[in-house]
Amino acid sequence: MFERGTDVVAGVVLAVGLAYLVYEVDRRQKKLRDVFYVLEGEDAAIFDQLEEMVRTGLLAPDRKAAI
Repeated sequence: MFERGTDVVAGVVLAVGLAYLVYEVDRRQKKLRDVFYVLEGEDAAIFDQLEEMVRTGLLAPDRKAAI
């Protein structure tokens, strides 16, 4: 009977550890998304259009701002 109880406790500890691991990975992914996915939806489309206009030479980057 004692072996069965320790198996149950070990299973519960393993399940809690796995749940925490999944939670931590999800939390860190969300943090990275918040940092790196600044442009979404319409903003990203506008940015892509402006970048394409600079590539084709229709627009020129402001060199004074880089100094």
